[in-house]
Amino acid sequence: MAKLLVLDIGGTFIKYGATDGRGALLPDSVRQTPSRADGPAEAFLDALRQIIRETGDASAACACIAGPFDFERGVSLMKHKFRALYGRSLRPPFEESGLPVDFLHDSTAFMLGEYHDGALAGADNACCVMLGTGLGFSWIRDGRVCIDETQTPALALWKTPYLDGIAEDYVSTRAIQRGYGQALPVKDIADAARAGDTAARDAFLAAGEHLSRIMTAVIARLGCQQMALGGQIARSADLFGLSLPVPWRLTRHIGDAALRGCCRYAALGREACVQTVSLDFGSI
Repeated sequence: MAKLLVLDIGGTFIKYGATDGRGALLPDSVRQTPSRADGPAEAFLDALRQIIRETGDASAACACIAGPFDFERGVSLMKHKFRALYGRSLRPPFEESGLPVDFLHDSTAFMLGEYHDGALAGADNACCVMLGTGLGFSWIRDGRVCIDETQTPALALWKTPYLDGIAEDYVSTRAIQRGYGQALPVKDIADAARAGDTAARDAFLAAGEHLSRIMTAVIARLGCQQMALGGQIARSADLFGLSLPVPWRLTRHIGDAALRGCCRYAALGREACVQTVSLDFGSI
C-alpha cells in the first residue's frame, strides 16, 4: 500500500510522519525538525527537501499550516512569521521530487484528527477550540469540516467582534498575560495559580468566563452537540471554570491531532473530509 507523507508546519518545528494510505498515522514514523520561521526562505525550503528525502518512497503529501495562506497555490501570505516566505510558493520542494501535495489549514487538520481518532470520534455536529498564542476554531458537520471558499475555517472565531474588540482579545495567551499583569509564559501563570496566586487564578477564570460566553453563543448558532478543547493552553483547562451548554472534553491528541488529520485528508481526499459552507455569523 502506498505511503503518504504528512507534515504539520509550525512556527517553531515542522512535525512530519507517514500514513499507510488508510489514514492512520504510523507512530514510528513521526519526527520533527526546526522550521526556521525567522530565517531565510531557502533555509525553510531546504528543510522541506530534507524531509522529502528522508521519507523517500512516498507517493503523495499533505501539509497543514496556519493562515493566512493560499491553500490552492501553496503560497504563504503570513507576515507575523515566515516573513521571508511571504508571497512565495511552498510547492517547489515537492514538485522537484515529483510528489503531489495538498495544503490544509491547521485548524481543519486538527479537527479531522480529533474527529476520526480522538475526543470527537463519530460526533455528527461538533466543534473544537484550540487555545494557544491565539484562538483557533473548527467545526464539523455530518463528518466533514466546514470551510469557506478560501479553505480556511468557515467561522474565523478569533476575529469575530466581541465586547470592545474581537474574541481573541479576551481568550488567548495575551489575554491571560494581561489579566495577570505580567507577560510570563502561560504555563508559569498556571503554576502560580495552582500554588495559590489569586491574581493568576483570576486571570484564568476571566478568560474562562469569556470563553464560556463566546462558545455558548457559537454552539447555539451552529447547533453543535459536543466540543473539544485543544492547544497548549488546554493543559490548564482545569483553571478556566468553563460552563457550556453541551458536553466538552480535552482533545485526545494535543500534540499530533493536526498530523493525524493530514493523514485522513491525504488518504481520503477533499470530498470526504471538508465541505464549503457560507456563514454570516456577525458578532457575539
